[in-house]
Amino acid sequence: MHTDYFVADRARAMTLVEWGPEGTNLPMLVMKWVDPWVLGSMLWAIIEDLPVPEGEGLPFDLDQHNAVGEVLLAGNEEGSFGVVQIADGFVKALAALPDERIPAVAERWATSDEWIGTWEPHELDPTVEGLRDLARHVHGPGQHMYMWWSM
Repeated sequence: MHTDYFVADRARAMTLVEWGPEGTNLPMLVMKWVDPWVLGSMLWAIIEDLPVPEGEGLPFDLDQHNAVGEVLLAGNEEGSFGVVQIADGFVKALAALPDERIPAVAERWATSDEWIGTWEPHELDPTVEGLRDLARHVHGPGQHMYMWWSM
């Protein structure tokens, strides 16, 4: 699954539903398999340093920190694709993440069972930093972070 994150206003995001943001001049981060529904929500909970219930590992109660804002459009009979607005609270938490916390946040995020495979130490640092840096591009009224996916 391709999961390209980008910053735009709603009207521009709607025009990218079928083909995504590649080839545009929008701030974006091209990734695979980093869905906001589970992995994004877990990352938000980790950034907020939520406690894990005793005797449990990840995931947290993801309803409390749901990283998905609004699904703008989703697939059709020809395939599975769509655009999702990322929750503004998650974007704010990402944007506020200081450099010195990135390694610890990424290390904890790497323990999620939702990942396909395992991560080497610091391998997710650039992903967390990239998401944080993209969140810092959200400025002005009407701008949001979005995720386009295609399977």
